[in-house]
Amino acid sequence: MNDTDTFPWWRKDASIVAALVAMAAISFVVTLIFTRSYQRREQALAERWFQRGEAHLTQGRPREAIIDLRTAMLYEPDGPQFRLRLAQALAANNDTPQAIAYFQNLWEGQPGKGLYNLELARLYARSGDARKATQFYNSAIYGAWDENPAEQRRRARLEYITFLLANNSRTQAQAEAITLAAAVPPTDVQARFLAADILMKTGEYERAAEGYTSLLRNDPIRASTGAAEAAFQLGRFRSALNYLQQALSKGPSSSLQAQLEQSKLVLAMDPVQHRLTAAERARRVIEAYNTAGKRLQQCAAIKNEPLMATPPTTDMQRLYDEWATLGPEPNAKRLAADPEDRDQVMNLTGRIEEATSRQCGTPAGADWALLMLSRFGEGVER
Repeated sequence: MNDTDTFPWWRKDASIVAALVAMAAISFVVTLIFTRSYQRREQALAERWFQRGEAHLTQGRPREAIIDLRTAMLYEPDGPQFRLRLAQALAANNDTPQAIAYFQNLWEGQPGKGLYNLELARLYARSGDARKATQFYNSAIYGAWDENPAEQRRRARLEYITFLLANNSRTQAQAEAITLAAAVPPTDVQARFLAADILMKTGEYERAAEGYTSLLRNDPIRASTGAAEAAFQLGRFRSALNYLQQALSKGPSSSLQAQLEQSKLVLAMDPVQHRLTAAERARRVIEAYNTAGKRLQQCAAIKNEPLMATPPTTDMQRLYDEWATLGPEPNAKRLAADPEDRDQVMNLTGRIEEATSRQCGTPAGADWALLMLSRFGEGVER
């Protein structure tokens, strides 16, 4: 009798099962080793193609980067960084519709992510969709950022302001610039200069002037240059002159020197400047009268319009009739004694300069100075 015949049946089955389990385990381990090896190889290939794409994108070669990144995604299709860089490569290559589609897909997964909103804002701005660009710019400004959120939001707002100015939305740009300036910490000097620059760019000259003057101790040259420009735009030529002299004390600048000369000219022609003698006021009024009369005649000649007409029918003819009634030249003694007569002549010269600037363009020299005196009045002495 064979010894194996004495083993119970279940002992035989258990041996078979154990053998099968061992074989299965070995197969599983082998499969796992091969699978992981294959995955590592795919990851390595994906990373290699991704690095190629990064290099091409950095070199300004987005078309090659797109090919590289799409190849990388064949090996790792769900990599969010791969999809992000591919979307950015498409945007850099001006493939706007495809880039929007990729970023829209990323945005749907994380609608509050600042970067995705900013990229979409840029793409919609490029495609001319101002409504959607505005929507995504605002979402970027108030969105979530992984690093330096305050700085990233400030940059997004700066970009939005540039977009608004490009689309002739100056009022909204000014509101955004004011908001940006209000959020800057007092200790961040560079950010305060940037805010003042943006206020200046949007035409918020009053606030820009305040911003620059508050920084005079931090960087006198940069601050005085900005304050001078703001004062110049506000027609405060006395302040502009002082700040320009400060700015030029550290070195020459042709643009600043030109503004300095213009500021001096306005002040030199101003008959209401403080501490002038009556005779000097009268002299300046007569000079303004003669200057404006010549400008009126020159502009009429350019427009081929006769000035002497009975009755006068055009603006320039009426102004010439009024001007001629005072002349050939107002009486110096009368002007020295009577402020009302001086005001009458200066009012006329201002109206002449405004009318001729509309007809013949912005003047230069003394005519420009008279135009500034007309527009800003006593403010030029601030």
